[in-house]
Amino acid sequence: MLAAWLPARALHAQALGGTLEYQVKAAYLLNFTRYVEWPEQAFTSPTAPIDICVLGTDPFGGALEQAVAGRVTRGRPLIVQVKRSAAEARYCPVVFVPGALWRRNPGLLEQLRGHGVLTVGESEAFAKAGGIIGFVIEDGSVRFVVNLDARDGAGLRISSRMLALAAHLYGGERERP
Repeated sequence: MLAAWLPARALHAQALGGTLEYQVKAAYLLNFTRYVEWPEQAFTSPTAPIDICVLGTDPFGGALEQAVAGRVTRGRPLIVQVKRSAAEARYCPVVFVPGALWRRNPGLLEQLRGHGVLTVGESEAFAKAGGIIGFVIEDGSVRFVVNLDARDGAGLRISSRMLALAAHLYGGERERP
């Protein structure tokens, strides 16, 4: 299953046009649902879907919907929704915050904190500021960084397999470059 991560890591920056970059990020979001465990109270029932919510304007151009179409993770169907505000998104298990929106309103993270939400943004600064995962372009590849303190604050568990693939871990006892 970890082999699914490798194509995303192998893409080079010159190949990352807007569409391809978001196809890679969509694949990562799908994989994140496989390697993250949420507290039971994050869902209304044992079969409730895992909503992957995009906050504000959707930059994926259909790539996210295509990546999760018909997929089930941990016995839960995956659904993509676009939410206009952090208040609407704070009960989504996964919230993707586009970079431009977060730069305009970094307070969004505070509104999403403590609800069992996996917050995913588009920069290392996003993770350093309290987002759980931040996408980065490193050595020409889409990678991600993880804020372990933010993960713990959200009550989430992230597989050690996924953490081993992170470009950087912040906070927690296991911080590494």
